[in-house]
Amino acid sequence: MVMEGDLQNLVLKCEDSLEGIFTGIYEAYALRVPLDTVMIETGNQDNLRLFTTYQTIQPDSNKATKVVLTLQERLGEEDYHTLCMALSSPAPDKAQAVFRTVAWGLKEKKCRSIMEHLTDDHIRRVLELSRGAGNELQHLKGFLRFQELENDILFSTIHPANDLLPLLALHFADRLPKEDFVILDAGRKLYVVHPSGKEWFMMKDNLGEANLSEIPITAEEEYYQELFRHFCHSISIEARENLKLQRNMLPIHFRKYMVEFTKS
Repeated sequence: MVMEGDLQNLVLKCEDSLEGIFTGIYEAYALRVPLDTVMIETGNQDNLRLFTTYQTIQPDSNKATKVVLTLQERLGEEDYHTLCMALSSPAPDKAQAVFRTVAWGLKEKKCRSIMEHLTDDHIRRVLELSRGAGNELQHLKGFLRFQELENDILFSTIHPANDLLPLLALHFADRLPKEDFVILDAGRKLYVVHPSGKEWFMMKDNLGEANLSEIPITAEEEYYQELFRHFCHSISIEARENLKLQRNMLPIHFRKYMVEFTKS
């Protein structure tokens, strides 16, 4: 336990998740010390600071929920969504940027939207991270490809830079409510599972037992994949090929799991 009189600078080390970071924000206020003496970080930092106390914060769903409700009530749903999008980023400074943005927003009670105050470095950083995640999310909504496995499950693999799996689950659960589908975030080894007509849930694949990508696809799926590849190649005009424009419209890192860019 860190006592107020001992504080010069304090770093709260949190789990890299919404629950973990929101718990850290809760604890920062609970300490009742000047907020400018507190930093919130995720992950392991190799370079420790002099004259700084480090405290590990364990995720607490009750504390995180209290922060969520406060942010939604005081800052509004739009700003809360922007903060959450920023926290989906892998950037190491995201937790501190969001923490300082929240601290500013809760202090300035009469502001219409905290995201309008672009003179603040932390707010600009939150917007930058949020826009990056939002752009990738929009791309994935269009570029994600499902394939039908032999057990009648629709399966897709993605490898996003940002942690967007829960948001994609919401999107496709709304559009495919009667389908059994699974989306794998290959980089984080996380699955979202949606049983037909039921609520989706997430699970972690540590050992590979649940690797659905090894289950064969149906013959009909294989036929339509080949048909789609042939269609994409047949409509291309070699004399008008513009690789730079193609990369702008469809960045290369989305193509690994897209049917039209895989070989049969």
